[in-house]
Amino acid sequence: MRTPLRTGALIEGIHWVAEYAETTHEIRVLRENFEVGVYDAPPTLFGDEAESGSKSVADHRALEAALRAYLFRFVAEHDAEE
Repeated sequence: MRTPLRTGALIEGIHWVAEYAETTHEIRVLRENFEVGVYDAPPTLFGDEAESGSKSVADHRALEAALRAYLFRFVAEHDAEE
């Protein structure tokens, strides 16, 4: 089992974390270490690179950047609902 790709950010004083599980293609979102939910990752989140084989350091950074962008967009939508 692969470890999930994980990224976090401090957004308006709140610590948010997103974990991407490649095997299930799901993103788990945490707010201050409490789970907000588990969501299906958008099919285009990582593009065709995910199917291209072995990942380089640049590929890993690109995946982390895509996950971070997803997290920022999620927080913006989540805060708009509150």
